[in-house]
Amino acid sequence: MKKFASLMCALALIVSCFSLTAFAAEDSFVPEVTATDAQDVGIQSLSAGEADVVPAQKFDDLDALVQAEQSEFSLSGVPGNAVNSRTNWAINDPVFVGNSTLETVYDAYVVTLPNTRLSFLKLNSSNPNLKAILYTIKDGYLDAPTNFIALANKGEAYITIPAGQYAIVIGSATGNEVGNYKLMWNCSNPSGAQAIVDTTDDLARVVLYYDNSRVLANGNNILTKLTWEEHETWYTSLGYSARDMSMTMFEARGVYLGSFSSSAPYSAPNALLVDVQRGSWLYTNSYYTNNLGNVTHVINWYDPSGMETPRTFGEGPLDFSYGNNYIVINLDTFEVCEFLSPFNYHYTKDGGRTFSLTNLRKLG
Repeated sequence: MKKFASLMCALALIVSCFSLTAFAAEDSFVPEVTATDAQDVGIQSLSAGEADVVPAQKFDDLDALVQAEQSEFSLSGVPGNAVNSRTNWAINDPVFVGNSTLETVYDAYVVTLPNTRLSFLKLNSSNPNLKAILYTIKDGYLDAPTNFIALANKGEAYITIPAGQYAIVIGSATGNEVGNYKLMWNCSNPSGAQAIVDTTDDLARVVLYYDNSRVLANGNNILTKLTWEEHETWYTSLGYSARDMSMTMFEARGVYLGSFSSSAPYSAPNALLVDVQRGSWLYTNSYYTNNLGNVTHVINWYDPSGMETPRTFGEGPLDFSYGNNYIVINLDTFEVCEFLSPFNYHYTKDGGRTFSLTNLRKLG
């Protein structure tokens, strides 16, 4: 059996880094001049339209399910000591993706939950008659099957499972079916979620919304110090100019799902948008020239609203006057891809960037 696990619990941030060429002589000191006035780049309102509110999802509890006797929830030929002969097939990690072949009546995988988890199960197989059913384990032996089942090639199933030891048993109603299969299991997130944000096709990553301060991806809160940044540098024969922007979120006003695209060009058809309530905001423009020893180096710390940075975003008088300020996460690539905000230079009048935001839905 080939087993592999894939965890992706942290956001990857695409950042362009540039090394700045020194144009002045090494023995010369070039004082940095700080600009005292903001540049007028034409800050403007951004309209994202109204968002539909996504009602909280209800997730079934395993304890609340009545054990059924119908054939759909039963496997044939599975003995009570099934787990004793398969102890080497224990799943020790909260995320498991494994390929194997059912060659006999059943395969069994033992899983242990240290606390209550919202758990996901999926089975793909060359034989559509296979199924994976969760069994309870009592005193080291299989107890009764539960109603938590994943049918081959029928998508994911999920349920809240209390702490304890269980077995995922793969077999069939007749006990005569065999075939290749892929078992997918993810119990990395605690109970209490309000909505499923995203799952990868193999369940290697499950993202759940709990509230505006907690969005967990495989148990890790992706809102903690969520950061977007961009660094741009343009070189000339006499020097360079640069612009740097960064936003690190402290607190969210709201969390949304939607489809985002811009004229950059890039797009995130499956996007998570986090509206910043408070954060650390930096915006600078710098200019350097050396014309035959006549050196000028100016740095401007003022953002498009005219306020000096770095500062705590959310405390300025105009911070929410022009619309929402979204850090955009591409859920397909799991990367921060944009800061959709009137304070981002690219969305000012001078910046000229356009965007489209559709199917906007507010979580919570």
